[in-house]
Amino acid sequence: MNRRVRLAVLTPLAVSSLAFGSVSLLAGSAQAAVPSLTCSVKQTPTSPGHYDVNVKGAQPGVEVVVEGGSATHSFTSSGNANDNGEFNSTSGFIPAGKVTASSGGDKATCGTVKEAEQQDAQAQYSKGFRKGFDDTKTTCKAVGEQKQNNLTQLDPNYEKGYNAGAKAALESKFC
Repeated sequence: MNRRVRLAVLTPLAVSSLAFGSVSLLAGSAQAAVPSLTCSVKQTPTSPGHYDVNVKGAQPGVEVVVEGGSATHSFTSSGNANDNGEFNSTSGFIPAGKVTASSGGDKATCGTVKEAEQQDAQAQYSKGFRKGFDDTKTTCKAVGEQKQNNLTQLDPNYEKGYNAGAKAALESKFC
């Protein structure tokens, strides 16, 4: 087989395999662009004892159902996802157990209230630690208790973090 005949036969095969390969890549990226359902449970910052369930990745306008609790104490909340595919629900009481969200055949586990409380406690401690460290580092003096800027009660985890941050600043190379 001479070289020209070989090129005439093999070139269309190579081009078609490249074309089909790029089509399959495009199809794969189109499937990846479809959002997947995710959700989380967080304590409502302004209302102790209330919990926010935030759902993302739902199809806009499609019903989202949020469920949670145990066999003896459960709750259900539902509504349509907004134009961004999000749905938010606030509850005054979410019993022990996992919280789930479902929409259009997709289902996601949001977590538990206990996990949300632990995350909030860790976040408050970290926020207080940074503030206590920074306040003390600038003066190199023990500031004492965190000054109250408004009439709300300070989170106890924030106070613990603030005091630990102040102590760390005093013991560090900054002072």
